Amino acid sequence: MEILAFNASPRPKGNTSHLVSAILEGARSQGVAGKEVRLHDLNTKGCRGCLGCRKTPGICHEQDDLSPYLEAIKNCRGMVIATPIYMYRIAGQMKLLVDRFYSLYGNKEGGGYYSTVAPGKTYAIVISQGAPDPAQYERSIRYLMGMTGTGLGFEVVGKIIHANSHVSPAEKDEALLAQAYEIGQRMAK
Repeated sequence: MEILAFNASPRPKGNTSHLVSAILEGARSQGVAGKEVRLHDLNTKGCRGCLGCRKTPGICHEQDDLSPYLEAIKNCRGMVIATPIYMYRIAGQMKLLVDRFYSLYGNKEGGGYYSTVAPGKTYAIVISQGAPDPAQYERSIRYLMGMTGTGLGFEVVGKIIHANSHVSPAEKDEALLAQAYEIGQRMAK
């Protein structure tokens, strides 16, 4: 898998999904394949706190439909994290993924963590929200980017905050779709 796109939206034709599709199309235009992982469609469990990943950093001991994708992160070229905002925070499907990312961090001697993911990978984030102020959920977005992207050593090449999504659907916003397409092209470099 070249570009791995985790989509937490339960709506296959919703705003988040349209933006993920445009990013993957942009990557394909550069000859780089991509795969959308629709978290809502997977049989996924949350982190069970077994701490097995502390003994074997980089390996989650929970086995479910998400397991092969956690492994694929280590070999992908780039990763997209995409979620709608529900109830003022990231969607529950995304939170399950974020918790499982704990396995991708190893303990540093003396405290702190290191990434078990090789450096040099690209990263983009897509947020779709009904609120008109793009900065309204900035704290949640910073948390998500830190835990799934920059904390693991990914290089951020794009960020889309699709605000007022219920009034202005992504599929009809040519400028927004063009921005997503360009992010996909940057992810392929």
